[in-house]
Amino acid sequence: MYAVAVLNTDTLAVFRSEYPWLSFPEDICEVSLYLDDNRAPSRLTALTQDALGERHAVNVDEFDVETILALVRFAPQMGSKLETSPDEARVWSLLEGLPIADGVTPIEDVEEQRRLRLEEAYRQTRQITIEQFHVLMHADSVRHNASRLQTLISQVPESLHLVDESHKSLFLEVDLWRLVAVLRDELSLPADFDLAPRDETDGYTAADLAQAENAAMSDPVIQALFDLSPVAFSISTIGQNTSRYIRVNQAYLDLVGSNWDQIRGHEMVASGIVSCSEARAYRLMLLDRDGGYTGQLADIRNAAGESVSVSISARRLFVAGQFYDFEVLTRVAEA
Repeated sequence: MYAVAVLNTDTLAVFRSEYPWLSFPEDICEVSLYLDDNRAPSRLTALTQDALGERHAVNVDEFDVETILALVRFAPQMGSKLETSPDEARVWSLLEGLPIADGVTPIEDVEEQRRLRLEEAYRQTRQITIEQFHVLMHADSVRHNASRLQTLISQVPESLHLVDESHKSLFLEVDLWRLVAVLRDELSLPADFDLAPRDETDGYTAADLAQAENAAMSDPVIQALFDLSPVAFSISTIGQNTSRYIRVNQAYLDLVGSNWDQIRGHEMVASGIVSCSEARAYRLMLLDRDGGYTGQLADIRNAAGESVSVSISARRLFVAGQFYDFEVLTRVAEA
């Protein structure tokens, strides 16, 4: 996340009136000053607008030093707002959902799930990095030296474990080093251990989960669906951070490549199967608001760490005095 102070046409008119002696181009319609975590200037961008209303990037290196310093002084006075790109937000959500050792799941499994999630976060970050280099080349290939940027793209490490301090300047050029450094540091650390007793983390003791399973399966229709259907079914407790597996059928176990003992009673995100993402938060919102949804696309992970594209339909059911989330998953065929 970063702060950005945006000077639009009206604000730039004020700037020009306060600094009339500067040779600030009249055709510039917008300037953005990006501030790092310490509120220090980190990047300056500018745009012009042509007669057709299309905007084009300006080479801010052509501004004289006095103009740049004046913009740096003036922009924060006009206020700044916190922004984060949707792509970066998805990476941070992966970080927030890193598996935690619970004393039940074998620690080597937790560490592997954690490694896979961090590598996926880096894969997305690497894609953002490459896209940002292409944006720089498109904005001004002369200023940024297209051949140099192509060389930098080829130097972006393929995997997180290959990242070291020598790559700092590379990621700094597109303002992504802070995120990459967090990923790298997390990879070097062991999994956090959940110090709270398992039966106190979300109000479900082992006995509660067993009782919930019996209650959820007390409906003979649901029991028949689980026993007979070749479609993957899952029943879980409700909530963003307390969704625990209550019961799944064999088709679900086949889809994720696990057995019931491996996931029984586990929190769904911590199991490594379900991704903590904006898409999942949206699906949970639909369950809270509408009581269900149909055909939402998602990616889950199987026991081998492979991404599996699925379509999920869900309903929130009230069975034996308790709410449960009932999901139906079908694999999405690859094109």
